[in-house]
Amino acid sequence: MEKTSTHNLVPGMVLARDVMDQTGRLLAPSGQEITEKLIRIFKIWGVGEVRVKAPEDGDIPADTEPPVPEQIRKKAEELVGYRFQYNDLNDPFVYELFQLSSARKARRMLNNPDHAGPAEMMLTRSQDDAGKPAVSGRGKINVENLIFRTLRLGTLPDIYYKTIAAINNPETSLDDIAAIVSKDTTLSARVLQLVNSSFYSLRQKVDTLTWALALIGTNQLMTIVSGVSAVSLFKNIPSRLINMASFWEHSIACGTAARLLASYFPQRIEAERFFVSGLLHDIGRLILIQNLPEQYHDIFRRVRKEEIFLFTAEEEKFGSDHSYVGARLAHQWNLPEKLVNMIRYHHFPAQEDSFDEPAIVNLADILVNALEIGNSGEFFVPVIEPDVCRKLNLDKEMLQWVVNEIDFQLADIFEIIYGTSEA
Repeated sequence: MEKTSTHNLVPGMVLARDVMDQTGRLLAPSGQEITEKLIRIFKIWGVGEVRVKAPEDGDIPADTEPPVPEQIRKKAEELVGYRFQYNDLNDPFVYELFQLSSARKARRMLNNPDHAGPAEMMLTRSQDDAGKPAVSGRGKINVENLIFRTLRLGTLPDIYYKTIAAINNPETSLDDIAAIVSKDTTLSARVLQLVNSSFYSLRQKVDTLTWALALIGTNQLMTIVSGVSAVSLFKNIPSRLINMASFWEHSIACGTAARLLASYFPQRIEAERFFVSGLLHDIGRLILIQNLPEQYHDIFRRVRKEEIFLFTAEEEKFGSDHSYVGARLAHQWNLPEKLVNMIRYHHFPAQEDSFDEPAIVNLADILVNALEIGNSGEFFVPVIEPDVCRKLNLDKEMLQWVVNEIDFQLADIFEIIYGTSEA
């Protein structure tokens, strides 16, 4: 066993000890083989040295994934290129995302020849709708009326507001707050599940709410509580318009990506706020579909026929898009103003004074859309505004790490936030 600088690491070495970041988060366990991806992760998180041992015979697992045939690879690039048609592939960051998306698509097509992602589904549905009229009738909607009708169907639970009041009371202890949350057994179970999941990757099991609060903080608790509470409110959306499991998979993946991107910047200490803003960024779409199902069906058909962005069709049809509607709902729920603005401007972050926060949600949404993780209805990959990459000083090398972490965390988080809500 020897201590080695991360600059001198080479693939094939094996970790002799767990590697943690500065906050104690587990980055890689003892015994894991070092790969190029892992070396990049260590550098991103500022790990200078690790302890390694020379690999013994049989330690390095063989690469069992078969190569992707050229024909499948080209077909995947063609399909992904169609969805990226509004983006500039000459931009290094965009091109790296395109490459990751194409490789992922090709692997899916190889493993499942019948795989149908958004591209294939759109082509099929366009043929089915051939000859049918597109959108008929345009007129501004009354967003406040839609919000009122939605809130009549359900709102955040009383436990949310009681917890807010307790947190804002300086005389309230962590034990007091934990006692309030524990009155909702489902919610308290979810909080403990999330704290013990890959979302936090803690080294020891957390078995009490007081301990969980001490580790994650009360502000982080509130963002988690508001997020998991919101998911349970939209259960009766017509399946012919949108697949709710796919919608929440997209949303949860977007929240995960936003949290990961936020943690890439050391000055951002409330990563959970980014998770919830990503989780709720498309919630306005559910309000529109729930209240205006036939009109929204027309929008879906127009998007497929005219090859435009869904949020563009919403704005032209209703006078407001889902980001504005979702932000109004978040405001009515008394969510923090920063979180409301992250939802409101997640498609056009340059319109918000605090550019970088909605920009992170914007990039997370684009990333998850490009990788076809779930589907909230948008088909084409939204355009990455030039200022997003420049102002956030993003390095294209970090994209692979973010993608790997989404894959690692998503199943855990999806089961906790969405899966249990269906039980």
